[in-house]
Formats: sequence, C-alpha cells, structure tokens
Amino acid sequence: MTAYSIRWLAIIGWIIQTGFKRYIALPPFLVANSMMLKIGDAGAKGKGVFAASTIEPGDVVLEYDGEVRWIWDIPRELWPFAFQVDYDRYIVPERGSAGWYLNHSCEPNCVIRGKRRITALVRIDVGEEVTIDYSTNVGWDGFAMECNCGSPTCRKVIRSYHYLDDQQKRRYGACVSPFLLERDAPAPQSA
Repeated sequence: MTAYSIRWLAIIGWIIQTGFKRYIALPPFLVANSMMLKIGDAGAKGKGVFAASTIEPGDVVLEYDGEVRWIWDIPRELWPFAFQVDYDRYIVPERGSAGWYLNHSCEPNCVIRGKRRITALVRIDVGEEVTIDYSTNVGWDGFAMECNCGSPTCRKVIRSYHYLDDQQKRRYGACVSPFLLERDAPAPQSA
C-alpha cells in the first residue's frame, strides 16, 4: 500500500468516525468495511456481527460483495453462509467477514434493500448485535432452520418468505430480496 492510499484511508476513516457519513455518499463497501461493525461472541448462535459505533436508521450497514453463483456451484458446506439474491443464485461472503457472521432475528434491526444491501431499520447502539430476518431473502420453500434468536416474538423455525404471514410481509414491505416480491405478487386478473 502506498503512502497516498494510506492517507486516503485515514481521511475516509475520519469522515466515518466523525459522523459525516450521513452527508456524503460513500461507496457501500467503504461503509461496511469501516469501524462500524465488529465480529464477536453471540452466545448460542456462535459468532455474530455487532455495532462498533452507533448506526442510525437508513445507514448502509453491509453490502454483500462477491460473485453471484448458482447454488449447485457452491460447496454444500458453504450453503449456511450464502446470501440468496435470485432464484438459485447466491453470493458467498468472504470467510470471516460481517456477511459471513450476520445472524437471524425474528425482530431484526436491519433489512434488505435491493439485491445485496443491508440497512439499519432502527438505531443500533454500540455493542448491539446486527441482525436480519433470514426469511426476507430465502425463496426455497423447502428451507427450514431452527431459530435461536431469543426474541419475544420468535417463530421457532425460520422458513422461506412464502411462509411469513400477511402482517409480517406488510411490516417488511419492500425491504426483502426483490425476487421474492416478484414471486409473491398477486396474479394479474383477466378481463
């Protein structure tokens, strides 16, 4: 790394730490790789992602980066870490990254915006775990996973978006993977 690039990284770090991130458009990968997040112990869930600084509603927390691949091109042992972006299309985050350890909650503090972007739904204080609802990006109807989120409204089993009740779907609105909204849209009425 050159002295020039180190200087720019220091400037960007200062901008992020001083809160100017709300006033200028930083590329999502700079925000996600900033000092905003840290990996830590999440108890029974294993490791998780935690806020290292206060995150405000609407802030970009993470953007899944990587090659979009067909599910059958991904080794089976990586499936639990894959982020679905379309029918049978996934991104496997870099091992050990925030995307690798982002846990589920039935009462998440972050939501999906677009195909890859995770944004804060509410204010997330320092030390608070950053979570999404896995059901908002899973389109495979055969998906079922035991839930250990511990929230008061825990569904006990995480299933695909199709299985969320209408109230939950309304709560998330458009904050789910776009391909799920297309699939769940009502069929056009014939005249």
